[in-house]
Amino acid sequence: MNTLSGQIEQLLHIIEVSIILAGFAAMVATFQSRKVESITRGHVVSLAMIVYISLFSALLAAFSLSLLNFHIEAGYVWSTSSSLMGVATTGFIVYLWKKRHFKFVSIIMRFTYYALFGIASFVVIISTLNAAGIFFEREFGPYFLSYICNLFFVGFAFARLLMRPLWKSVDIKEKNRTQTERGKARR
Repeated sequence: MNTLSGQIEQLLHIIEVSIILAGFAAMVATFQSRKVESITRGHVVSLAMIVYISLFSALLAAFSLSLLNFHIEAGYVWSTSSSLMGVATTGFIVYLWKKRHFKFVSIIMRFTYYALFGIASFVVIISTLNAAGIFFEREFGPYFLSYICNLFFVGFAFARLLMRPLWKSVDIKEKNRTQTERGKARR
């Protein structure tokens, strides 16, 4: 969308979706923690990722809207916001890289995480180029793309958080069934 009103509308939708995802993640985590004896580090890191990225995305979109309300030229707003998004995404990459523990993660998930780190690094590069006016002309498109990527990461973490108790339940049932079958075979 090239019109400013369309871009403002998209930012408002980003704020809404970001806050909704953070709220739902908090609700899911609250109800799951009541039923689980121990909470894993991965559980907390996933929740932190959802909350931090969602709420920062909402805050940055609101900041961009605030700048537009002061009649600052859109190109400067997208440049400033892109640079802030690049810094924030770099911070998220560093935070998650320090918190990652791949000892207990399958090879497929390990590959998935490395791919997500690669995509996030690509977002930082695009945000930096847009902020500097290199290849992009300080436009809304690359800035919006960084939101889409961030919301994809949040959605991925939210789906894992939501599905974790179900998979755990399936694993427990399969383990019990296997133990029962072994007991019958010994008799």
